[in-house]
Amino acid sequence: MNLQELKRRGYIATLQRKDFILYTGLIVLAHERGLVSIETEPVQLDFENARFIFKAVVTGKDGQRYTGYGDATRHNVSKMILPHAVRMAETRAKARALRDFTGLGLTSLEELGGPE
Repeated sequence: MNLQELKRRGYIATLQRKDFILYTGLIVLAHERGLVSIETEPVQLDFENARFIFKAVVTGKDGQRYTGYGDATRHNVSKMILPHAVRMAETRAKARALRDFTGLGLTSLEELGGPE
């Protein structure tokens, strides 16, 4: 699936004239390209300081592996997202690993969530 097809299917969002892939689109594209598994593990869970880091490893059918890290802190997520910062860190890690796996050069929309 190419970029135009991703747009046609609604997997691309445009904010301030810049395109972002939706996490759902990354999953669809990854399955199309032979995704076998996504494994995550926490690297840091600091609830006192609201700092969370996850590692994600994406594996394809040919054994290729791609690793991504994602973080979420009170400094890089909005107040609305902060209560969900653990999940945001994990989603960011998966999205980064999936972007490498798929070779897609777009940032995922879910990686945003910056401060207000």
